[in-house]
Amino acid sequence: MNQPMHNPQEYTASMQAAALGFLQRHYGEHLTDDGKLFGRAVSYLVDSLEVPAFMADRLVHLAMSELKPRPANWIGIDHAAGGDLAGVVLIDNRTGQRAYIPRRILPERFLAQAVALP
Repeated sequence: MNQPMHNPQEYTASMQAAALGFLQRHYGEHLTDDGKLFGRAVSYLVDSLEVPAFMADRLVHLAMSELKPRPANWIGIDHAAGGDLAGVVLIDNRTGQRAYIPRRILPERFLAQAVALP
């Protein structure tokens, strides 16, 4: 039988840590919509860990503030480095690696977005 926690700070800290763990595990599933990730984390706390709903929102909010910020763009496009109009150089902004890619294999909307970006 589980014994109840008597220290409220210990309880909130452990539930916030559980929320942070959930956010870190599912971070990659929500690359653009933090609202859905927030909602899933609140549901996880309420449904799985039986945290009161009024407290779950606050705990997830605090846990989200501990997450590392996302990089602006993971992939950059260097149109000038290709040397010709037949290809572009893709740059992985996380590692700095570069790869020459022929334009014909890249989707048009991908190239159009890259030109539209400042």
